[in-house]
Amino acid sequence: MTTGKMEVAVLGPLGTYTHEAAFKFFGSEVVYNEQDSIADVCGALSSSVPFGIIPQENSIFGTVVETYDILRNTGPNFVRGEIVLKINHCLIVKKGVKLHQIRKVMSHEQALGQCMDFLADKLPEAVSVKTKSTAAAARELLDSPSDCAAICSGICAELFPGLEILFTSIQNERSNFTRFHAIAYSRQASLPHFLTIDYEMKALLRITPCSKSSLECPTDIIAFLLDQNIIIGRIDRRPFVDSVPFSSVYFMEIRASDLHDRSSHRFQAWSQEVESIASKLGTTSRQTHVIGIW
Repeated sequence: MTTGKMEVAVLGPLGTYTHEAAFKFFGSEVVYNEQDSIADVCGALSSSVPFGIIPQENSIFGTVVETYDILRNTGPNFVRGEIVLKINHCLIVKKGVKLHQIRKVMSHEQALGQCMDFLADKLPEAVSVKTKSTAAAARELLDSPSDCAAICSGICAELFPGLEILFTSIQNERSNFTRFHAIAYSRQASLPHFLTIDYEMKALLRITPCSKSSLECPTDIIAFLLDQNIIIGRIDRRPFVDSVPFSSVYFMEIRASDLHDRSSHRFQAWSQEVESIASKLGTTSRQTHVIGIW
């Protein structure tokens, strides 16, 4: 039975941090479409599933390589927004279970490692069991004995009846954030009207070498952007497999100088400015594509 709500693709299962980021952005106004990988999220986008949420960068572990490897390929997907989520690992149990009863803790390998100090201090005798994802650990907990616990996002306690949060923010590093991209199935897709946007205006440029040519770090582009009073937020590099060996594709995230004016008129002007900049940056040895404006 259809709900009439817009669908948004997320890295599943429901309860992952990607799902939590998507919920923070879109709320309950949409239906979440679970996918098995970042590539599957991008592949699922269409006119019926117009948006997806994919991780872009973590403040501790750095760039999400799979995301940039997808973005380096020419395709219709277009970045239309961003979400910054604080990663708060929670220890979740079946309702009524106390700390001293726990003998096994389940979670994704990375989450277990990020919470090793808590586990060593509070549950030194508990066995750690790896699962496919943090959300999968919460799902497994539903059918597990009462001496089990899961490390996952707090949203899992809301998604799965019968579970509750015993401890929150149990990760070793308190300053752990992940930034996510909201991607659209095409550059013509606009974000739904019910969203409240409060981040800075940005854009993402992809700079690739032309066929059979190599591309060094585009320092002239950096100089040009700075001369145009454009702020360069970050530069990322990935191998460009369609060119000569060891050539690169560069990604430049740029920001408008008037950071806090997000009126529709100003955003339209920013979009036109970005397109104009990209058209001026192409040469006989490289191509510059706009792959996101938000």
